Amino acid sequence: MVKKTILTIIIIITLFAEVFSQNLITIDSVRKQDANGVPLLLNQVVKVRGVVTTSGELGTPLIYFQVPSAGLVAYDAVFGAAVNRGDSVEVTGTVVHYNGLTELQPVSSYTVLSTGITTPLPLVVTPTQIRENGELYEGRLIRINGITQVKTSSGAIATQWTVTSSGTNYRIFVGTDSCDIRIYASTNIANTTIPPFPFTVIALNSQYKTSSPYFGGYQIIPRDLNDFIITAGGPIIAAAPVESNITTSSITLSFTTLSAGDTKIKYFLSDSLNQPEIYTDSVYLAAQTTEHSVTLNNLKPGRIYSAYISSTNTSGTSVYNPKVFSTASHPSSTGKIEVYFNFPADTSVALPNNKANGNTDFRIRLGNRIDSATYSVDMAIYSFNEITIIRDKLINAMARGVKIRIVYDHRDGNIQALMQDLINAGIKVIQRPVGSYIMHNKFLVFDARDTSAHSKKWIWAGSANITNDQFFNDVQNVILIQDESLANAYTREFEEMWGSHNDNFNTSLAKFGSQKGDNTPHIFNINGKKIECYFSPSDNVSSKIENLILNQTNKSINFLIFAFTRYQIANRMKTKYNPPSVMVRGVFDYSNNMNSNLYLEMKGQGTQPWNPAAKVYLDTYNNSLLHSKYMIIDADNLSSNPVVETGSYNYSDAATSGNDENILIIYDSLVANSYYQDFVKRLTDAGGTIDVKKISDIIPKMFKIEQNYPNPFNPETIIKMNIAGYSNVKLIIYDILGRELVKLMDGNLDAGSYNVKWNASGYPSGIYFVKLITDGKSADVKKMVLKK
Repeated sequence: MVKKTILTIIIIITLFAEVFSQNLITIDSVRKQDANGVPLLLNQVVKVRGVVTTSGELGTPLIYFQVPSAGLVAYDAVFGAAVNRGDSVEVTGTVVHYNGLTELQPVSSYTVLSTGITTPLPLVVTPTQIRENGELYEGRLIRINGITQVKTSSGAIATQWTVTSSGTNYRIFVGTDSCDIRIYASTNIANTTIPPFPFTVIALNSQYKTSSPYFGGYQIIPRDLNDFIITAGGPIIAAAPVESNITTSSITLSFTTLSAGDTKIKYFLSDSLNQPEIYTDSVYLAAQTTEHSVTLNNLKPGRIYSAYISSTNTSGTSVYNPKVFSTASHPSSTGKIEVYFNFPADTSVALPNNKANGNTDFRIRLGNRIDSATYSVDMAIYSFNEITIIRDKLINAMARGVKIRIVYDHRDGNIQALMQDLINAGIKVIQRPVGSYIMHNKFLVFDARDTSAHSKKWIWAGSANITNDQFFNDVQNVILIQDESLANAYTREFEEMWGSHNDNFNTSLAKFGSQKGDNTPHIFNINGKKIECYFSPSDNVSSKIENLILNQTNKSINFLIFAFTRYQIANRMKTKYNPPSVMVRGVFDYSNNMNSNLYLEMKGQGTQPWNPAAKVYLDTYNNSLLHSKYMIIDADNLSSNPVVETGSYNYSDAATSGNDENILIIYDSLVANSYYQDFVKRLTDAGGTIDVKKISDIIPKMFKIEQNYPNPFNPETIIKMNIAGYSNVKLIIYDILGRELVKLMDGNLDAGSYNVKWNASGYPSGIYFVKLITDGKSADVKKMVLKK
């Protein structure tokens, strides 16, 4: 009996070892310890994922990697030589314990899932937190601000990082608070001068404790000289101040400094570029702080302001200038948003009373807007030709007194016929200087120069140039927004390229591409909706899209794109991709992407294939171009604040670094749903499918699931849901033990019948259950059989 029990225990341990080695677990799970600080999974083989935070600075075998909540160390020369900072990795290795430090040694296998990821943001801590609770931060990037002194281990004042053997320990102080810092001989920090005080350090938190219990001995390890941030000379404003609580008469500006300082904001109305800085108002807060927030009151509605922001302490003054922001528009500005597509949309996925405007004749819609202009039209366009009715309407508008200005691409020194017609009619046009980059904007601004016409100021933006192919043959989208503040921002961008604030352009002051500055407002409150606006290359548009993906995605990323070569954006998508919980779907233009390695990788091929592959397809609709450029986040999960990014910007290096471009980021579920309807049509036309598809508007009598078909199935099956009224719907798959496996649907649906596809290729044969929950109440359950 004893032998049998022992054998059973051995089998269980073996099975657990196999489970850990085969199934992905979290780094947090690996870090769990007993009362003596020894890992509970000691000597077990585990598989984990994280982002690498070193590149061999501490010696090739020693690699740190982490997720936001926990870090881990791998000690393996092969693995260490193969990875770099910013690599997202899946690592299988044996859990060991080296003087208190939890490690994987050896690494039996690894996979680089993606590269170029911004490494996790260092966690700001104090020396006391490292000393007294260092286990919480072990293996993670940390940051200690305001270091005021460094001493040797003997207590002497240190002025240089003198390193012997493999490394030397010092003591850093923030006032009287202190902790250990270790400088490795392999880093470029060794034997260099200690920075002037106060300085900030970014470092990895490590441990060296030779005896049980393995608590204490924590030490921070900087990786290279770039991990030291010199803060002498002022508090150092860490990033661009951010606006919030935007109203017609007030706004809150917030920013962070690396060390404590006071707060001063001077500001003035900034109606145009190149005007003198005449600060008429200011706010001063004497309190010394690192978190600064000031509300400016008594502002004018729908106006652009420029601010000079500073913070001072005993070491000096730090300045951010200029910070450009805008108040909300005058109350008579409506904030109306209109979205149009020139090909059919799939309205079966429309929210109530929100069917998308498909099959729109852009020529008519743009012509109507030109006819409505009474004061001014500013147009920034890459290509203008063939649409004679738009040419005629612009000339007619000029004849009735409308001021018209046009910024146009260099076209390699050429001018298209219809653009030449406008010039011959007396309309002023400035061309971008000939170069390797292009003026790629496609926007028009109506009546923004009329300071009293608050409700007449519109912008037209999106992907379409004004040509026959672009309006009628190529897949496009356009968006019109009536808003005074936003129209003013587009006007400011236009006038930077125009070179003046008046009717005549000034080539000596006109700026394009990298010459332009970040001098437009970016965040707007438009009739209660948050909208962001960015221009390329001055505003680093790629980073805004990358952050949007990382910070906003909860359920899905859906995109239509003409050109996609920017790996930084693809890697952010890859980081969030976790099917079926978080999906990535996309349709690429065929001609630009059929041989693209990025497209092939997302499809599960190429040099670093996605595994599993994303649902991406090539568009061949009507043998035309898919020229749209937009991304929708969480349109199928209304509770997570759906958002749309759209404009002229392709996901490319040229669009990021040199072209003149624009994007809008719109936080609105109805706008997102309009774009989603277009996306679903483009996806299905390209051969893809969506997970939830409405098949009937007839209102069922009750909430119910029909039996899935086929059943038994392998590996896909269709589940039909009958939804008796608008409600929050969850459709969840469980295994025979009642464990939740997949949430196929989690969001609001209108009344009707829907088909939901489940692909069970990643699950074993057996019995499964699908459960329908509406408004938090169980509505129906069906049994399904998977046979492989």
